[in-house]
Amino acid sequence: MSDDMRIKVTKNGPYMVFGGVPLKEEVIKKDAMGKPVEWVEVKKFYVNDPTYKLCRCGKSNDRPFCTGDHVGFDGTETAKRSTFDENAKSYPGIEGVEVLQDPAFCIGAGFCHARQSVDKAIKNKDTLDNALQQTYDCLSGSLLIKIDGEAQEPKLEKGISVTAAKGTFLVKGGIPVESADGYTYEVRNRVALCGCGKSKNKPFCDASHLR
Repeated sequence: MSDDMRIKVTKNGPYMVFGGVPLKEEVIKKDAMGKPVEWVEVKKFYVNDPTYKLCRCGKSNDRPFCTGDHVGFDGTETAKRSTFDENAKSYPGIEGVEVLQDPAFCIGAGFCHARQSVDKAIKNKDTLDNALQQTYDCLSGSLLIKIDGEAQEPKLEKGISVTAAKGTFLVKGGIPVESADGYTYEVRNRVALCGCGKSKNKPFCDASHLR
């Protein structure tokens, strides 16, 4: 593992992952009603080389790794080059509390409605802890609660998780993501990268794999 962990988006090609970033697979555990409860690790990938390639076109025969099947893939990046705070909409809660949301990063995991809608849960101090956990489980970073202006973030070790849904990579712990032309997107504690090739917010996932 290296302090120089980063992810490079290549033009119409894979993600190049540098620095020996740990890679695993996680799935969503659901309750009897089909509502998401938590993320559960089901597999670790052992990668010998500290640099490896992840598929972002959805055509690989050895997912999550790239097998060079992206010929003809249009991977043009379309994500805004601005900060989460600049784009997110704010929903007020009890005094000093707000939840920020940017739907462009939503991967459709469903944690925001697992117990009670987050925007409603932050309006009651008795359900605030539940709301915090719901936003922590939103590993795409689409949701974020601020209390007295301070962002409330879960403690996440640096790593990448492949999800059961085809083509979503959860990037955790503040790993920089660099565009094909050299621009570094806002470094965040948690983001989700598209691996199905269908996102309208490339390189980030926008739940297109569910549609």
